[in-house]
Amino acid sequence: MDKQLTSDWSDWIKLNIERGCDKDGIFKILLDEGFSRDQIMAEMNYEPVVDPASIVNPLAAVAERTQDGEGFLRKIALDSDKIYLPNSRKLTSDLAEFYLLDTFLQEGECERLTALIKSRLRVSEIAATHKDDVGYRTSNTCDLGLLDDPFIRDIDRRICSMIGIDASYSEVIQGQYYGVGQQFKEHTDYFEADQFEQYAAARGQRTYTFMIYLNDVEAGGETEFLRLGVKITPKSGRALIWNNLTPQGIPNHNAMHQAHPVLAGYKCVITKWFRANGSGPMYTKEANEFIPNYTATGLKKSRMDPALYERIYAFYQKNLAQARDETVPGGFIHGKDPHQTASTVMELPDELRNEIHASLIDELSEWSGEILVPTYVYGIRIYHRGAVLKMHRDRSQTHIISAIINVAQETDNPWPLFIEDNYYRMHHIYLDPGEVVYYEGARLTHGRPEAFDGNRFANIFCHYQPQNFTVARVDR
Repeated sequence: MDKQLTSDWSDWIKLNIERGCDKDGIFKILLDEGFSRDQIMAEMNYEPVVDPASIVNPLAAVAERTQDGEGFLRKIALDSDKIYLPNSRKLTSDLAEFYLLDTFLQEGECERLTALIKSRLRVSEIAATHKDDVGYRTSNTCDLGLLDDPFIRDIDRRICSMIGIDASYSEVIQGQYYGVGQQFKEHTDYFEADQFEQYAAARGQRTYTFMIYLNDVEAGGETEFLRLGVKITPKSGRALIWNNLTPQGIPNHNAMHQAHPVLAGYKCVITKWFRANGSGPMYTKEANEFIPNYTATGLKKSRMDPALYERIYAFYQKNLAQARDETVPGGFIHGKDPHQTASTVMELPDELRNEIHASLIDELSEWSGEILVPTYVYGIRIYHRGAVLKMHRDRSQTHIISAIINVAQETDNPWPLFIEDNYYRMHHIYLDPGEVVYYEGARLTHGRPEAFDGNRFANIFCHYQPQNFTVARVDR
């Protein structure tokens, strides 16, 4: 039985014919997809004047040049189950995959990016279609990602980390600037069949778009997805992320959108597009990154109950000589000199462990919004000169909501905890004795990658899991 043309395919045919794509090429694609000649002729109201067997499928021709030889549609089919963006809202629609993520960038970051864009603007370009319409795209563009700037590179890294796609599958970041009256009429980000050879033969089709507004627009400038009935108001730091393809890897006309004219003020955005082809695996997220985030940033500094801290510190001083050498497999903690001990551990009595758990649980529950169950309180870990704690994520089964308590330190220079938040911003956290940092331990990468410059640095690690948490929630 022949494959039946669905409404999505009918819309795809209509859209590509309207855009002036080669009808013979469209016909051949549909034949190769399994639709009958009669169905295609009836839908297109067109019959090729040559034998369809002699027509080259424009998609199959490109597939022959892919590195692994897979067919084009198979090559660009994406797995939306491998996309999780903390703090985002997913548009519930069968028509397109679409996310809204507020405050991805902070105000100062937006202002810095805007200044860079405004200093290096050129007239925006478009692909082959609509070049006869001088008002079709009237914005200006900055090739932001070509600048040799560590700040831009870090923004680029964060975008790739947030969406979880390797940077080799992406284009450089572009900036766009719209003044009053400027716009970008209805368009899609993917390349049409007649544009593919020129723009995507090597890198492959565009897959995801990651666009970030850098300012609140005084009036106008909305982004409207015409077929989805969605209109987004520009807001500083807000990101829009959408898939330009269907789950089958076919360009999705439902991703058509327009940038409405700016009516007052200006609009500045940055955009990063991802492609079908790259080096190595496309998706980069570890299983722990699919654990739901419980707080916005994922970390918070606080202070312990003073009376309990004094008891912990007194125990530390009294039993310092009892600390034993710690050996952690895989070089998790290591020092410059392999013959010297990088860390030692002082065991805590159960009574003190339970008191620490009980002391922190209420504030951590309020912070995370979850009823928490205590899992572990480790002994006092004491780092020694030259120690390095590798960047890592904690156990997904038990270390979901965590705390690090600073017990004591003898340092020549402050020693920061490096931790990425739920927006993939890197923080350097400094703790004084008695201070504590709350963090989503299993989700967030953290460690102390700089060698410790001092004699001793003593911490306690305390962990909880939400009452209803199950490991199955993070299986991928």
